[in-house]
Amino acid sequence: MATPVINNLVLPGSRILVLLDVGSKTTGVIFRRSEQGGGFFKGATLPEIESAHILFIKEGATPVEIDSIEYMAMHVNAVVGIIPT
Repeated sequence: MATPVINNLVLPGSRILVLLDVGSKTTGVIFRRSEQGGGFFKGATLPEIESAHILFIKEGATPVEIDSIEYMAMHVNAVVGIIPT
């Protein structure tokens, strides 16, 4: 299936775009988020860790291409963990 090319994108609520880490299919950094949230995630540790570097479920994401760069688009529920930066 071809990756759709999108020039202008407004994300629906609770959606994020993730730029994949080099060589990874399930980790990356949040590049863009919807206005309704989905930016930094907080870990359940003391002190709390905030990070936009995440681990996500591959099956819960879909590739999109914007300005010749491929991102993964997903609902925030596809995020299963954060990676401290």
